[in-house]
Amino acid sequence: MRQWLPLALLLVGGCSWLAPDYKRPAVALPATWGETTSVARDDRTWWLSYGDPVLNQLIQSALDDSDDIALAGNRLMQARAQYGYAFANQLPMLSIAGADAYGQFANGRVSALNQSLHFPNKMSNLGFVGGMLTYELDLWGKNASLSNAAKAGVHAGVYAMDAARLSVVAGVAKLYFSLRALDENVALLKETIQTQDDLLALVQRQYDVGATDALTLEGVRERRDAVHELLPDMEDQRDRAESALAVLIGQSPQDIVQSEVPRGRDIGEMNVPEPAPSLLPSELLERRPDIAMHEQMLIASNFNIGFARAAYFPSISLASLAGVNNVDIDNLYRATGRAWTLGAAMAAPVLDFGRTESGVRLAKAGKNEQVILYQQSIRSAFKEVRDALLAQKTASGREEDAIGRETADQKRLHLTTLRMDQGYASQVDVLTAQAVFQQSRLAHVSARLQRLDASVDLYKATGGGFHTPMAKTAASP
Repeated sequence: MRQWLPLALLLVGGCSWLAPDYKRPAVALPATWGETTSVARDDRTWWLSYGDPVLNQLIQSALDDSDDIALAGNRLMQARAQYGYAFANQLPMLSIAGADAYGQFANGRVSALNQSLHFPNKMSNLGFVGGMLTYELDLWGKNASLSNAAKAGVHAGVYAMDAARLSVVAGVAKLYFSLRALDENVALLKETIQTQDDLLALVQRQYDVGATDALTLEGVRERRDAVHELLPDMEDQRDRAESALAVLIGQSPQDIVQSEVPRGRDIGEMNVPEPAPSLLPSELLERRPDIAMHEQMLIASNFNIGFARAAYFPSISLASLAGVNNVDIDNLYRATGRAWTLGAAMAAPVLDFGRTESGVRLAKAGKNEQVILYQQSIRSAFKEVRDALLAQKTASGREEDAIGRETADQKRLHLTTLRMDQGYASQVDVLTAQAVFQQSRLAHVSARLQRLDASVDLYKATGGGFHTPMAKTAASP
């Protein structure tokens, strides 16, 4: 029994030994992120760091109802079904076979095997019922290679779903930040319009009494008109951002048309996370779901080569049939004979005019394509991290400058108001200083939005808390 055990295992399961040994393509990785030091933290729920309960609620709605995530989940179900089909091809198939005929023998005699059998010359049932067992010996690992390729496809589907979740969550966060920034901009523009209207009315009165010239009046009017033109565009951008966010979080058509997306904290009150990655460059390959997905697709293409190579070798199939048959005058189910057969068939390629060779070349070309896509995903990942780090640094400096200008303009407005109270400045001076202060507030909102967006890009570029071993556990077909 010990001697026959290896052969039995080979006959039952086969192995994908014609597939090349998989080796992860070598990639030169940086040792550090430049001047930025990584900080160890858990990023699996990174959106909580902004401190906005409404944002957390919207993201949870997106995770539950987003169409993009639902599509990724459906593709995962297809991959699992494909794996189940490929795995079942490695096992024997048992089926039931039966036949029944009703008729009469000519003259009550049947001649077979040089013998003459006598049957009553009357109507009879001729039937057979039994089981059939068929199995293809997977000596060359064709079915095993196909099964392993499908299994890698399941892992790729799991990672693709993780990538879809990360993309949706990042999209919700950035759209929500844009919506809150546009809300703030619309409110500030309305204040600026009121200020410009008051300023124009005041300068118009001065012009009417000859206290100012027409050039000054026209300059104030042009600035007032320019601000008025900005408001409709800003409101349109806000409405479009709200609609896009409603679609992304999976709201119903009725809610998209009739309901507003809830709002939480003002954009200036949101927390901005520290601008540092939570991993080392060497860990990025294990922390990006899209890179893990491309690697599994590469592994699947590696097994496809083994499947293609197996066509060079013979295909051997076994079939066994066992059951009961009878020639019974009265009752088909009262068996009068038992029979069984065991057969084997072999088909070996002799001349296929290059079909198998072309299939192998096609499989190898497919693997080379997956190698390129895998390496490309790594380059894109490191580019995104680098861009996000630079954007964090730039946005942080820009917000500091915007805060400095806003503080200075606010102080100037305060001093101008005090000078007007003392009779050293006019109402025109105060309104002008107020308009400048409002412009600096708009610039601050823009700088804060860029900083928040850069932080989201950094979370997304570093995988958002994804880790390959966790996904592998979830990917068990």
